[in-house]
Amino acid sequence: MGLYPQHLGDTGAGSSVFFCGFCSPDSFGANAYFVRRPDGNLLVDSPRFTRGLVKSIGARGGLAHVLLTHRDDVADADRWAAEFSARVWIHDDDRGAAPFATDLVRGRDPAPIAPGVTVIPTPGHTRGSVVFLVDDEALFTGDSLYYSRTLGRLSAFADVCWYSWREQTASIERLAGHRFSWVLAGHGDRHRGDAAAMHEQIVELARRMRERPRDEGDW
Repeated sequence: MGLYPQHLGDTGAGSSVFFCGFCSPDSFGANAYFVRRPDGNLLVDSPRFTRGLVKSIGARGGLAHVLLTHRDDVADADRWAAEFSARVWIHDDDRGAAPFATDLVRGRDPAPIAPGVTVIPTPGHTRGSVVFLVDDEALFTGDSLYYSRTLGRLSAFADVCWYSWREQTASIERLAGHRFSWVLAGHGDRHRGDAAAMHEQIVELARRMRERPRDEGDW
């Protein structure tokens, strides 16, 4: 079927995670992911709408849900949703970027949106930023959290925090209350490891963010 979507691995609950490629300039080249699941396939953020990728995803069962982590990475989400008659999720605070959304996330409490899929609001990068946790393993983080290959640890983007660094710090602290072992970011690197080690890293990241000035360099 071609290189994309590129298989990255599977969860213990039977979901298969793919990198879509075809990153869109309309989302600053952000990564987008396809998740093949027994309970309905997911598209997390949006790649470019290309017929080759449409054909490949269609051959794998199409899409039940398009999950948008925040306003910056909407790109061609409307076209993907229309192609597969998929529901579209975005936080109410970022809804202006996706007026076609069928489902709005509200407030700051985690909520199940499909079997094995939880949305966790993480205001900071934008007011309506969220992350999506699949099968208590794969955390799709948009621009809220990423793995720094240079530093060898979880990190956050202080220089592109458009809404509130204080709020983003609080969001990272709340993420420490969730179990995950795989971070799949919109920008920056992705990483899969031991869940206990990931927990230690996110607790340490939250501590650094709380104690150090925002402009103090590497996070």
